[in-house]
Amino acid sequence: MTNFTKFLADDAGAVTIDWVALTAGILLLGIMVVYAIFNNGVSTLVSSVNSTLESAGAGVNIGTLENQNP
Repeated sequence: MTNFTKFLADDAGAVTIDWVALTAGILLLGIMVVYAIFNNGVSTLVSSVNSTLESAGAGVNIGTLENQNP
């Protein structure tokens, strides 16, 4: 019975379990972020930037070379 009590009191492997769980959580979070970015985030960002640039350049008139320098 004393060996079993010593076994229960020994927590030397608990730190390893904590690090494994922490590392798995960080990896899972990273995979989820990368998936979210490349699944829908990039295409939404690109289309938003594209529409903003198109609307900003719609009223700009750069003229011709004859009108630049008299």
